Amino acid sequence: MVLVLSGPVHAGKTTFLERSLPLWAARGLSCAGFISPAVTDETGEIGYDLVEIATGRRLPYLRRHGLPGAERIGPYVFVPETLERARTIIRETGPPGLLVVDEVGPLELRGGGLWPALRDALEAPGPTLLCVVREDILGEFAARLAPLIPAVFDVNDADARMLLEKRLFETSQPHDGQS
Repeated sequence: MVLVLSGPVHAGKTTFLERSLPLWAARGLSCAGFISPAVTDETGEIGYDLVEIATGRRLPYLRRHGLPGAERIGPYVFVPETLERARTIIRETGPPGLLVVDEVGPLELRGGGLWPALRDALEAPGPTLLCVVREDILGEFAARLAPLIPAVFDVNDADARMLLEKRLFETSQPHDGQS
């Protein structure tokens, strides 16, 4: 099963997950994957960290400046070791449970970034996949998943948590390539 948490830039998608994941784990849902909270470094520049859900380990993920040749998206450069760690988390998380990927963006739609690992995860039975996707690329992401049809939850919907929890806790089957 593929679920999508969507909304505009800076709408609170990661914050929604930061608040929801402990509640879901307390209800017995095995949660893995990562979230990517925004951070401000000592120079005042904004970037993103990767926080592993299973361990709480925090690593620098996207920064304004990085190594030559590293994958880029917009003004950001991936920290290569952390991008590889994110891919490994996706590839190594097996059923049952929930695999959170925060976030899938334009780079993945072009086949880069996390896409190689996501493609592999989508092709094999595995955990329920919850991807964070900005609303402006949601249609392209859904087309990329075809023939899978993801269930989409809008972070701005007052009932988003209730609807998502209903889906998560009523369906404890691993995804089989179908939604």
